Amino acid sequence: MKEEQILLPALKKLNQLTGIEARVLDISNKKYEAADAIIEIVKGQQSYILEVDIKTELRTAALPNILSREKATDRKMVIVSKYIPAPMKDELRAHGISYLEISGNCYIETRGIYVYISDQKSTPLKTSEETKLWAPSGMKFLFAILMDESLLNSSYRNIAYTSGVALGNIGNFIFELKREGYVIMGAKGKQETLFLENRMMLIDKWADMYRLVLRPKQLIGKFRFSKKEDRENWHSHAGSDIGIYWGAETAGAILTGYLSPEVYTIYSTQDRYELMRKLRIVPDTNGEVELLRPFWNESIFATNEDTVPPLLAYAELISSFDSRNRETAMRLKEKYVR
Repeated sequence: MKEEQILLPALKKLNQLTGIEARVLDISNKKYEAADAIIEIVKGQQSYILEVDIKTELRTAALPNILSREKATDRKMVIVSKYIPAPMKDELRAHGISYLEISGNCYIETRGIYVYISDQKSTPLKTSEETKLWAPSGMKFLFAILMDESLLNSSYRNIAYTSGVALGNIGNFIFELKREGYVIMGAKGKQETLFLENRMMLIDKWADMYRLVLRPKQLIGKFRFSKKEDRENWHSHAGSDIGIYWGAETAGAILTGYLSPEVYTIYSTQDRYELMRKLRIVPDTNGEVELLRPFWNESIFATNEDTVPPLLAYAELISSFDSRNRETAMRLKEKYVR
């Protein structure tokens, strides 16, 4: 059972490092529908009952559900996972939510027990051992497929052109999607057809991996507005007039009317010095303006709102730890992301 393969080694490692005994009282039993398991941790004369949420992978998009679960449960909750990214650990600790990795790294705080371990070697999960689905080229392919699912049943040549990746990679990418359970074979009429499965799960995984893998490669640099009024009037610049797309928080503000940006994200293929002149921005490694190169096929995936495609705006915002951004992402999801 997957839950046992994660939980039991993690509890054994916790015992080795701290001497804390952990007893599994229940696992994957309908008696506790909200929890994957119930454990009792014992240290000396003290013992506490914890609800366990077991994750193979812990994605940023899962944070709102975790926070909601924590508020709803009568017991203390602990997240147990094979691997937890460092920023996610920081966010969980900030909300007082306990966690435990298989490696033994943990933060567990109850009324009488406090344990914090961060020095154990922890290896990120390998998302693909045989192909480069989650490498930059695979990320571009996935974005095109998520934007237009019908591409799955197009020619490999058309998929390569639309996504901007090498033709020889397409077959391997589709095979990997099948292996990971994101593509299934079905029928449309009398013809065999490929369909996306678990689409929102794939989008949220893509969002986290985009922030980690592809986005840093697209980043040109950071800048700041020369004058306060330029920052306050950022949207007076029509993207189509100066060859830019507003992204992330700025895209969220335009598309939902809900968010006041604190970071101003611009995607453009224009010369940076020309953009600096037009936008009146100057280089600043700590600046509030970030400039990136587009990675998608602009002639196919165009928008009418001076923004990046809403799917990309959603991905950038939902993978943020800022609650304002995640709320805006959910509004984008409701309106644009299906």
